[in-house]
Amino acid sequence: MPRQFTATQLAAAAALALVVGGTAGYLLAPDGTGQKITADGTCPEVGTSDSASEAFGRLVGSGENVRSTVTEKGAIANSYHYSCSVQVNGSGRILLDVELAQSGSVSDWQADLEKNGDIGSKKDNKSFTLGKSASGVASPFSAAVYLPCEPVGSKLTVKPNLSVEVTKLDREGDADTNRSDTAQVARALAAHAQSGAHCEDTERLGPVKWT
Repeated sequence: MPRQFTATQLAAAAALALVVGGTAGYLLAPDGTGQKITADGTCPEVGTSDSASEAFGRLVGSGENVRSTVTEKGAIANSYHYSCSVQVNGSGRILLDVELAQSGSVSDWQADLEKNGDIGSKKDNKSFTLGKSASGVASPFSAAVYLPCEPVGSKLTVKPNLSVEVTKLDREGDADTNRSDTAQVARALAAHAQSGAHCEDTERLGPVKWT
């Protein structure tokens, strides 16, 4: 179960506690004021480049009483799931999610995202690529990436893919900045998920290229 740390405990531990596997970390300045929230302190898997770290920081902002929850499961070849959420004063700021899925084609995958409300309306969306095989779409508050992935030893009969989603839950801020930032974070998360899911043919992802 998650446990709440006191301000004194957090100050002694560099103001950070992070526990992986469904529990949570808390961040609070010793004087009770808000602090800048970083990827390294909450969702470290996406803090692997300056561009992704800076984008994450802009999306989440600052605050006090920050709670982050991280889970990553991929013990068998036919399954992978990653999730990281950040809350500030009880309100969600960002949600990162990856599933090993059997989405069919890229167009089928995107249609399902739009139908389920996981991405914005089609007229507000912009598509992008991340190199050879990774495709993405971004709205004014979220981004998603489709990346083919067949885990080593997989017995899946339909070709699987990683479905990566990054959502700015408060939907505040400039639409174009949010779109760009969520795409950058989604790229970093897709790169991590390739390793976490043990994809057989991993790809060095290229930069976000809008199409």
